[in-house]
Amino acid sequence: MDSLTLTLADAQALRALFDNQLSKGRAFVPGGSGVAERAACALVLEHGGRVHRLAAEVVHVRLEEPGPGVGLQLAKLDVEAAAALREFVEAAEASVEDAEVPAGAMEAVSDEDAAEDDEETDDPRRQNIFERIQGLTLPEQLKLAAAGTLQERVILERTYGPMVWETLLRNARLTAPEAARIARKGTLPRPLVDLIAGNGSWVATGEVQRALLSNPRSSLLVVRKILRMMPRPDLLLVPQQTAYPPAVRQAAKAMLGQK
Repeated sequence: MDSLTLTLADAQALRALFDNQLSKGRAFVPGGSGVAERAACALVLEHGGRVHRLAAEVVHVRLEEPGPGVGLQLAKLDVEAAAALREFVEAAEASVEDAEVPAGAMEAVSDEDAAEDDEETDDPRRQNIFERIQGLTLPEQLKLAAAGTLQERVILERTYGPMVWETLLRNARLTAPEAARIARKGTLPRPLVDLIAGNGSWVATGEVQRALLSNPRSSLLVVRKILRMMPRPDLLLVPQQTAYPPAVRQAAKAMLGQK
């Protein structure tokens, strides 16, 4: 089977492709060639060294200028495939969050932290932060979740997940990207989903809004709250985005007065 590759320069471009094309079951590959109309093919999405393949059918081949390329109709995605595509997009966005941590911060321990650890290690200033966090007891995990730095919180959540979610979410210093990362978790207890939805500064961001809408644990009350906050152009896209649960798409249709 022929394949066509779309290489996305950054997470923002991937998100735009998803919102404007992939979620609607189509894609356009600029400059694509070597395929015939009505032929089955694979669309390969490439970003940051990661790839994701989607089955598709060629519906249009444009050879002339301006804008030569290939138009594709994507195969209908089942629930599992739709979730995998959404995870590919969100993983790219998460990598941007991690890049916001200052260079070298993931390896270094602050002077204050080093002083606190003097009794436990011979040279805490050089201790790898990953190793330090991996060795924490539960009380120590919760203490760090409540008062840790950005890089510490990121590693803590990735290492311990559900054990520290609630404490992290009650940390006033937690950023919207961090909250969005947790909000995407399909195993997040509903009370914590409600906690995120109740934070006005978090839910004012598109990233958190999309995370909550994609989470099957979000109640209809939360879904309607988020939909009411969305700009109308964004709201108009929701019913067409198959990555969202059917209940979310139906609620958006009802809000828009669509049948």
